[in-house]
Amino acid sequence: MGDGLPSGEERARLVREMFDRIARRYELMNVVMTAGMNRIWNKKAVQATKLRTGGRALDLACGTGSLTRDLASEVGPAGYVLGVDFSPEMLRAAKSRPLPNVEYRVGDATRLEGVPSEGFDAATIAYGARNIPDLDALFSEMTRCVRPGGRVVCLEISRPPGKVFGAFYGLWFDRIVPKLGAGISGDPKAYAYLPESVKEFVVPDDLAAIMESNGLQNVTWKRLAGSIITLHSGERPGCP
Repeated sequence: MGDGLPSGEERARLVREMFDRIARRYELMNVVMTAGMNRIWNKKAVQATKLRTGGRALDLACGTGSLTRDLASEVGPAGYVLGVDFSPEMLRAAKSRPLPNVEYRVGDATRLEGVPSEGFDAATIAYGARNIPDLDALFSEMTRCVRPGGRVVCLEISRPPGKVFGAFYGLWFDRIVPKLGAGISGDPKAYAYLPESVKEFVVPDDLAAIMESNGLQNVTWKRLAGSIITLHSGERPGCP
C-alpha cells in the first residue's frame, strides 16, 4: 500500500463502513459512472467463467449482487451461486432481490470460513480486489474453493496506459466521478476513495503473477473499455 490510504485492519474497517453507507445507491451510481457499460463487463466476466447449466459459482465481494444475479442466470435453476461480502448493508440490498438459486453470506474473502474446498466450478470477484490488501490470501482462497479445472475470474478498474484514454480517465474518475458520487450517494468520501484505490492497485501483469503464484495456471488478462477495465482469468490445475 502507498501512503495515501490506510492499510490492514484499519482500511478494512473504513472500507466496510463506507460500503455500508452507500449500499442503497450503489447500483445506481455504477450505472451512471459507467454509462451502463457495467452490464456488458459483467457479461464478459460470466463468459470467462465457462459455467454451464447446473454449475456452482462463488462470487466474492458480491456487493448488492449485480454479478451474482448474472451468474445465477447462467447456471439456471438447477445451479447454485454463493455471494460473499463483508458489508452487511450491501448484502441487505442484495437480498432485497432474492433468487431461489442464490445464497448470500457475510464473510471475509481472504478467510472463507464454512466455504468448502473444491466446491465450485468458478469463483469471481468484480471491483473488489483493489479493496483487499492481502491479494495472496484472496487468490489462494479462490483457488482452494474451485474444483480442479475450475475457473477464477477477476474484473477490476485499471489505469489506462495510453495518453488519450489516460487523459479521459484522469478527467472522469479523478474529477467527475467523485462529484457525481457525492451527489447521488450523499457520501463525498466514498467516491473520492475510488480513484485513490485504483492508483494504489497492482498493475495487470503483477496481478496475473499473483494469481499464478497462488495455484492458478493458464492465467490471461485483457483490457476492456479503452483499457479502463481489466479482466483476468485462470484455472485450477487438474482434470474436472
